[in-house]
Amino acid sequence: MIGTDDYFDDIGAHKALWCTAPDSGDLARVAAMAALHPMPMISAVPDDVAMLWAWLEKTPARIFARFYMPARGARDERVVSGLTARINTAFKQGAHGAQIFMRASDLMDFADGMGAVRDDLFFNRTLAVGVDVADVGPFEWGGVFDAVRRLRAGALVIVLARDGGARCDFVGRIYAALNAAADAKCDLHFVLGGAAMRAEQALRLVRAMRPEMAGGVRVFVPAGNGGVS
Repeated sequence: MIGTDDYFDDIGAHKALWCTAPDSGDLARVAAMAALHPMPMISAVPDDVAMLWAWLEKTPARIFARFYMPARGARDERVVSGLTARINTAFKQGAHGAQIFMRASDLMDFADGMGAVRDDLFFNRTLAVGVDVADVGPFEWGGVFDAVRRLRAGALVIVLARDGGARCDFVGRIYAALNAAADAKCDLHFVLGGAAMRAEQALRLVRAMRPEMAGGVRVFVPAGNGGVS
């Protein structure tokens, strides 16, 4: 479990929790951590939302249920319909928002598929869409932000699924993303597997290139047994 005071101090107000607790005992420890280190956001699988909400209802923490769209699933009306039903259930169980992760190439199809239900489903709730930073070429970020605008997403979640060191060119990819983020009306969230160096790099770039977006940056730190999953 990543939860040292030093690490939380390093990312300060940008901290958030990525919950991967495998059982109720670990889930209780995650809730205790969220109470000890006040968290603006917690990302959890849908099955954990109701229990987390029961423990954290009276805290400032906002719970986001996370969902994964299969490749090309955004083109399938049945997949989109099933996803909206599961999101609606998570909201009824206490989730404040939903994170939906998918291939960057599926974002526009997803925006088309969600168009008719987006406003009703996310009334007083936050929609966040997530992509793997390695899945987006340097000249493709404009299309990503176009889809985010069409969806009126409250946040774009940038995921570093695998850190290949210098070979993954993380800094260059985040630079390209921020270069395309002009007039973006969304927050930027990062899922970096608990890598403090990557969090520092991302925060430094946002502050330098898009200072107006810096206040909305959140870095999700793994909490539970394991990392990003």
